Amino acid sequence: MTITMRTIIAALVVLNASVLAQQPKQFNFVTPTTTGRVLVPPAPNWVPSQLSLYDDGTRPVVAFKDKTTDMVLSIILFPNDTGKPTAASCRDAAIDPILQNISHTATVKNQKRDVRVNSDGTTMATASYLIAAMSDMPVRQQNAFGFYGDAHTCAEVHVSKANFKPEDQKLLDDQLGRFIFDANYVPTSLDFGTIASIFYNGLKDYPSAAVYYQRALDTVPTPEPMPGYRRLITDQLSMSYGLSGDLKHSRAVNEAAILRDPDYPLYYYNLACADAEQGNAADAQAHLRQAFERKSNTLPGEHLPDPATDDSILKLKKNKEFWAFVQTLSLQAKP
Repeated sequence: MTITMRTIIAALVVLNASVLAQQPKQFNFVTPTTTGRVLVPPAPNWVPSQLSLYDDGTRPVVAFKDKTTDMVLSIILFPNDTGKPTAASCRDAAIDPILQNISHTATVKNQKRDVRVNSDGTTMATASYLIAAMSDMPVRQQNAFGFYGDAHTCAEVHVSKANFKPEDQKLLDDQLGRFIFDANYVPTSLDFGTIASIFYNGLKDYPSAAVYYQRALDTVPTPEPMPGYRRLITDQLSMSYGLSGDLKHSRAVNEAAILRDPDYPLYYYNLACADAEQGNAADAQAHLRQAFERKSNTLPGEHLPDPATDDSILKLKKNKEFWAFVQTLSLQAKP
């Protein structure tokens, strides 16, 4: 399945892994399953280092580094399943397992838990501890945590610094003070699509991209944010499933889209790719024909891929009859 980029993607993608380090811009960091947001990065000096999705697509994690201070910062959102709609319950649910896990290999000192009232009047549950050594190797890593929580979502910020000195404490405290969680925010389709695009284009993490693209598709508003938006999200979701090896869901996405929007050629092309992956030359040929019959309906700035160079279609190259047909389409695919 060949990945094609269209000009409309530039309007959707706020950030990706390759440009984050050069031009930090804020975007809404949201979880696929609950409400709330955190604007990230918190300041221009934080250079992104990680974006991951854990726990069956419910716990996103974004991490940053500050090269000037050697601090590391991570922000995590996760469903609040503690039974208590409080920041303290979120804190204890996160910190207790961490301390238990590191107790076997780390020397942990100065454990503290508290509640902090920020300048804007919000209340944050906090925790901190110093890892003096790991397996007898001195590290002196100070760790500071801040938590918000309501009945639906827990929000966590973790700031750490190795070779910690007492005068460094203000740096960590200042970062906790910049951590703001908007619990009432309802994520939009564009929020989900932005994060999906980072996973897809920058990190090539297609399973995680599929989780966010699915939510983006599920929440497409009327009217759409931009012309062709639903088509784009659907196509990206299909490819995310396909590149993850989940051909069943990739096929289902396109089949459902055709029932709603039968004129868009990429749906048929994606079905042809799924057919080819499964060794079905007859269906692949039929879907390619349907795709190229509709090639005039591509979005502005995009074109149908050349099937003769497509990784999926190439799997049927040994089928002479099929490949002869593919070659007749190759010239038509040129922009």
